[in-house]
Amino acid sequence: MDLDDDWPLPRPDTRFKVDRRPAGSSLSKTSSIASTFSSLATPVVAEAVQRAKELSRKGDAEGFHQLRVAFRKLRALYWAYSPYLGEEATAQATEEFKRLAAVAGGTRDWDIAGDLLKAAQKAGAPIELLVAAAGEKRAQAVVDSQSMIKSDDIEAFLSDVLLRAQSTLQSRCSDLPIRAFAEKRVRLAQRALQKRSRRAAHSEAAQEKDLHDVRKAGKKLRYLLEFFQPVIKGGHDHTIKELTSVQNKLGQFNDIAASEALIRSASFNEVPAEVVQESLQWLEKQKCRRMFVASRRVRAMAS
Repeated sequence: MDLDDDWPLPRPDTRFKVDRRPAGSSLSKTSSIASTFSSLATPVVAEAVQRAKELSRKGDAEGFHQLRVAFRKLRALYWAYSPYLGEEATAQATEEFKRLAAVAGGTRDWDIAGDLLKAAQKAGAPIELLVAAAGEKRAQAVVDSQSMIKSDDIEAFLSDVLLRAQSTLQSRCSDLPIRAFAEKRVRLAQRALQKRSRRAAHSEAAQEKDLHDVRKAGKKLRYLLEFFQPVIKGGHDHTIKELTSVQNKLGQFNDIAASEALIRSASFNEVPAEVVQESLQWLEKQKCRRMFVASRRVRAMAS
């Protein structure tokens, strides 16, 4: 599925009705699995559509970031309901959510890399030319993202894919209660996080990838807890708070790792190779420090 200009987007007669209420605000323990999907999805869709409209007029980095978060939340939600949505429908939707999140993240990635390079410059690294070049890359990323993110297309796509999901769920689980289902999906997400945390805690090779896997699993669990908290047993505020804290440490490490990879893969024709190498050496040192802190938090969580 492609959102480029030549893709014939479906234009359903009935557009998905956007609900501005917070996700989960109308959930109850007696709600059905089918009805909760609509209640949870509509506010996230509203956020995505609104962000896309705003970004067509301005290149706000936080707006791009929040659009990426909205698509990540939709991926987590589709995973939760995948037993009833089916593997094929889930895979098709989540793959497009993933692609759109990546498109939205391009500007944010260069913002992070630019901030890190400025920090390196303040620390004494002679990389003025690279800092300026990164600013140009960021400006181009805004143009590229805006050209690929069209609010009307995104709204049409989300309307179509979510209406299909609602129809499927209505036919398969319209009378099944939500609580047991939600608790089961949360438990599966918890086990996945525990498994990845233990692997990262005991792994000596490919630790960077292992930490990234923990970060993704932690995000999925946190999103599901935030979605389903009104209907599952026990308070989960502490768990959400702890997950957020761990995610912050993992996020700081990921910012460094992603920025290093971004700079390595980019071409800087006007920047001498030794200047780029100077920045990469600084980033490598910072990455090692943040990896140590993130690994320590993951080991504590795994134990």
